Amino acid sequence: MSVNKDDDVWFAISFFAVYPFFICISFYRRCAMKRTSFALLSLASLCVAIVFGMFSFSSVAMAGLFDDSESNPSRLYVADSFNDGIVQVAEQLQKGLPTSMKSKNLMIANFVALGNLNDTSPFGQLASANLIHEMRIRHWSVMDPLFTRDMYIGSTGEFALSRDAKKLPGALPSLEIIAGTYQMTSDAVVLNVRLIDAHTSGVISTAQVYFPRTQQINALIERPPVMPLLSLSN
Repeated sequence: MSVNKDDDVWFAISFFAVYPFFICISFYRRCAMKRTSFALLSLASLCVAIVFGMFSFSSVAMAGLFDDSESNPSRLYVADSFNDGIVQVAEQLQKGLPTSMKSKNLMIANFVALGNLNDTSPFGQLASANLIHEMRIRHWSVMDPLFTRDMYIGSTGEFALSRDAKKLPGALPSLEIIAGTYQMTSDAVVLNVRLIDAHTSGVISTAQVYFPRTQQINALIERPPVMPLLSLSN
């Protein structure tokens, strides 16, 4: 959610429209008032206009006047929806990176709870799955760690993805990894994501998004999945 700079317009309207409105009223009554009373009424109308403008001109708009996203990239992005937040993660991760980075093999891990790095949730699973899509449509070379290199037929359908270590390839090519953690607060879920060089552990880029705890977000957070543990490292 970007800064709403329309608040600036409301401030201008409130100051340059409301104040003259009160002045007009003052002139209308001037003929029946003493000069001192007229001056006091004019001063009062100015104060009312300023107060009205201060309410309209929010602190967020004030920040937007003096500090845009380029000069203050660390401002926390507030997602309008779950999908909007994941789109923003993709945008933040690739911002400022050379195009050549997109040709390197990329793998995306499930995002995990900050307090327990072995624990995820439907929120962490769906966020990473959606990010696979968002990075791929931005032309990144994304690999799927769950692909079995083959299709197998089960009693309920045909499958090509698995978490069974025996069905997955052993060695993985050199790659970058996207990993992330999330932390719940009373009114939001804060997601921190980083693009990491798997060889050096160096952080290449990062993203941070704030998800207000809507009914959708709560439903994703509060249902822990049951998943087997396996390692893809050599």
